[in-house]
Amino acid sequence: MRQERAELTRQALTMAAAKSFDRLGYQRTTLFEVSRGAAMSKGALSFHFGSKEELADTVRREACRRSNQAAELLRAKEQPALQTLIDLTHLVAHQLEHDHLARAAVKLARELDTPPDPEINPLACWQQVFTDVAREAGKDGTLRCEATTEAVAELAFCLASGAHSVQTNGTDDSAVDVHQRLAAHWELLLHGLVTPPGPGELWSAGTEADWALATQGGQPSPAH
Repeated sequence: MRQERAELTRQALTMAAAKSFDRLGYQRTTLFEVSRGAAMSKGALSFHFGSKEELADTVRREACRRSNQAAELLRAKEQPALQTLIDLTHLVAHQLEHDHLARAAVKLARELDTPPDPEINPLACWQQVFTDVAREAGKDGTLRCEATTEAVAELAFCLASGAHSVQTNGTDDSAVDVHQRLAAHWELLLHGLVTPPGPGELWSAGTEADWALATQGGQPSPAH
C-alpha cells in the first residue's frame, strides 16, 4: 500500500511538472510552482525528485514511454502498415493538442540539450516509430516503389506536427478539428503514395473512435 501511494504521489508530481513546463518552459518553472500544482509540500517533492533536472528527465522519459505504449497497440492491429502510419499521425496530433505531458516533453527536448535518444526525446521517439512503420508499408507492397521509407516517414511526421501547429495558430478555419484536417491532407496524398488501384480500404480519418483513449494506451476502439 505504501509503495502504491508513493507511486501515485510521484505520478502526480510528474504531471504537475509537465503542466508547468508546458505553460512556462524549463527556465521559468520552479519547484515551488510544481509542488503547488500538485497540492503537495516541497518536502514531498524533494523526497521523490532531487532537482528540477531530474523532474525534466522524468517528464521526457514518461512521455516517450506512453507514446511507445500507445503506438504498440496501434501496430498490433491487423491492418495495412500504411493505415497504421495514418493512425500514428492522428495519435501524435492528438497528443500535441491535448496532452500536457507530450507538449512539455517536446518543449524540454528543444530547450535543453537532449540527445536524439527515443527513450528520452519524444521527437526521436516518434520519428523512429514512423520510420519503422513506413518501412513495413514498403515491404508489404502498399507504397509505390518510388516512395522511399525516409520520405514517407518524414511526410507523416510533418503532417502530424503541422496539423497541430495550424490548429494552435488561430487561423480562420481553426474550428476544424485536427483529425478532420489530417484526414483531408491524407485524402490528397494517398493517391500519390499507394500502388494501383489506389487507397482502397485505407481510412484517412484513422481507425480509432476515441483518440483520447488511444493516446493513454487504452484498448483500441474501432471507428468502423
